[in-house]
Amino acid sequence: MNRIYVPAALLLLAASALMIARLSFGGVRIDSMRPVIKYYVTLQMEASLHGESANIKTYLPPSGERQTVEKENVESSHLAYSLARSGPNRRAVWSARGVTGHELATYNATVAIHAKRYEIPDGIAIPKSYPPSLTPYLQPTETIQSDSEEIISKAREIVETSGAEDLASVIRALYVFVRDDVDGSDYENTLDALTTLKWREAFCGGKSRLLVAMLRSVGIPARMIGGLILTSGSKRVSHAWLEAWVNGVWVPMDALNDHFAEHPANYLILYYGDQVLFSRTANINFQYHFNIRRWRTPPDENLDPATASFLNPYAFWHAFDRAHISLNLLRIVLLLPVGVLVVVLFRNVIGLTMFGTFHPALMAAAFRETGFLWGAGLYCALLLLGLALRRALDHVELLHTPRLSILLVFVVGFMLAVTYLSATAGAFEPAHMSLFPIAILAITVESFFRTTSEHGPAQALLVMLQTLVVVGVVFMLIESYRVQAVVFVFPEVIIGVVAASLALGRWTGMRLTEYGRFRWLLVD
Repeated sequence: MNRIYVPAALLLLAASALMIARLSFGGVRIDSMRPVIKYYVTLQMEASLHGESANIKTYLPPSGERQTVEKENVESSHLAYSLARSGPNRRAVWSARGVTGHELATYNATVAIHAKRYEIPDGIAIPKSYPPSLTPYLQPTETIQSDSEEIISKAREIVETSGAEDLASVIRALYVFVRDDVDGSDYENTLDALTTLKWREAFCGGKSRLLVAMLRSVGIPARMIGGLILTSGSKRVSHAWLEAWVNGVWVPMDALNDHFAEHPANYLILYYGDQVLFSRTANINFQYHFNIRRWRTPPDENLDPATASFLNPYAFWHAFDRAHISLNLLRIVLLLPVGVLVVVLFRNVIGLTMFGTFHPALMAAAFRETGFLWGAGLYCALLLLGLALRRALDHVELLHTPRLSILLVFVVGFMLAVTYLSATAGAFEPAHMSLFPIAILAITVESFFRTTSEHGPAQALLVMLQTLVVVGVVFMLIESYRVQAVVFVFPEVIIGVVAASLALGRWTGMRLTEYGRFRWLLVD
């Protein structure tokens, strides 16, 4: 037995030495493992066309100082797609001529948002003049009536009453008035600045237009911003806030949600200016919704080829990134051995019974796309429906391989049906069931049937439950951004997995579940 523990200890020491060397000489820092929060944003648009010329226009998120947009993808069956740029804005157009029927267009992208706070220095006077490029942001518009006597008078009254004199105090006084004296409302139609001042009630757009108008009326450039507040799930409601030009910088603020000189970590900018998010021809029935998923990921932006060295893992991963190999896929591959080690612990030490040797680890990796609740529900539905089919096939008395082939077709059909129905309904989490391991599931259906036949339905359901328990534990482990970061930065962790497997390979002690089964012997 000692022959096993010696190489296990040596492997563990080797892994530890590599980790220490990376930290000491490889330029690896613990703070570089902090996760990056990213969002997967999908816009799905549906339209009923009647053969006439039609188009749909909307704004797509731009990359900039506060957000990074990557991995964009546009899909459509018969709609032509084009993209036009106007300043910082990107306007997408889907058009059709002579197309009849129901059409679907989809845009998706991965977005990283950089939260930022701004300091407005005290004692700076409001400038008397600005560069010509800022002139449009001082002018009145149809919905931002900064030349209205009512708005000008109210802005002056607020400034004088508050005793504000410098740039910072004037902006703060006007902001506090709009935040506190204009009630929030769920009134969805567009309210201009003057109407908002009269009603003293508005939603995000009206409050932002009023504050922009007041800032412009006292000589401070300001502009509207349109976008989304990113929260996981499906939504149709967009959001509006504003920016004021302060000391050479556009400073964001949101009087509805009380974000002063701050860009929150979930505010996605779609366009700059007082724009309309969607416009379309009048002869089509149009619907849309956004679907948003949030996740934490290790900081891939640290993959800097300039840090190339044997001890710096970022140089190693950069080689894969340069070959356009998904780093997320590599991360999952690295995490699988860790998940399998958990399976070994539950099987050999705790004593749970489950389907397959690597099955729980593979299913946990697949559940990362659907989420655990959706994944577990679909997994159980697949096994129970597969059990019914397997019972029917038992009466036909097929050979083993043809029977598995039919089960495989059933699994593929079930997964495609769930994916299609989910995508059509706008529920994108279950739609990712198509990433489940197909062959493994077909074999699992066969194992589920065999367990039911040999030991009864209760035992089969118990094994399925125990499998899901292990899948859940592995899922939580590999979903932990701390675990992901450690494995990604210190890939030698898998050497420690080998060491632990060697140590557990000669396990001769009682399993924990056996203490319950044989407690009467232990008592005697």
